[in-house]
Amino acid sequence: MEYKYKLGFLGAGNMAKAIASGVLSSKLLNKDQMIMSRQSENGSFEGIKIITDNNFILNNCEFVVLAVKPQIFNSLKETGLFSSENCACVISIMAGVKAEKIESVFTNGAKVVRVMPNTPCAVGLGMVCIAKNDATKEQNEFCEKIFKGTAKTALIDENLFDAVTSISGSGPAYVYYFIKSMIDAGVEGGLSLEDSKLLTLQTVVGAAKMVETSSDDLSTLIQKVCSKGGTTIQAIDTFNNYEIDKKINEGIQKCRLRSEELSK
Repeated sequence: MEYKYKLGFLGAGNMAKAIASGVLSSKLLNKDQMIMSRQSENGSFEGIKIITDNNFILNNCEFVVLAVKPQIFNSLKETGLFSSENCACVISIMAGVKAEKIESVFTNGAKVVRVMPNTPCAVGLGMVCIAKNDATKEQNEFCEKIFKGTAKTALIDENLFDAVTSISGSGPAYVYYFIKSMIDAGVEGGLSLEDSKLLTLQTVVGAAKMVETSSDDLSTLIQKVCSKGGTTIQAIDTFNNYEIDKKINEGIQKCRLRSEELSK
């Protein structure tokens, strides 16, 4: 079948726009090969046409990214929208909605690829996990290319997606929390907000790069910054006394369990 568009987006929110921007910047597709839909009025995004007709997206695009919230997906499902689609492959970025549930509403046998992106995709530094699936090799390769412009990708079993949610999906918020705490502490120590933010952000970026490139494990990297009786060890000992690592682990596990609840 011939399609008018290679890639369509059901939903035109921040994540959909971040993905579309990545596709454009990587030159995988041009603006005329993509189209988006949203509930409000027609418009455009970086030259990509935005319409209000969801049915058009499903019937005229080879690949369709489901970029709507699960509750909106459920309401669209009740209208019978998905009973007459012609798309060949559906790429879902919806949190907590399993591929088999999506497959059950696409009656023409469209392949479903479930994906878990995170918000740093908006700045080209995201992490995207793709669930193992029964789509064709070509479809999977194209799906991976869609996200190459915005993120690193990993192929993960779908039964591990709740754990994925608790690490890369929700993880940016944990990092923001720690960054905020560092900035606030710097201001309390007398630094201006601007200076404290600069020092903190560059430290976080540099430390992440050290972890990525160093042959040392994390415990060794920590020890290399700490000197017995020095300054850094005072902070690390305080974190250990309050068992901050265990609290972080506990919070992440609660996040994972909530994801399991929502996906049932």
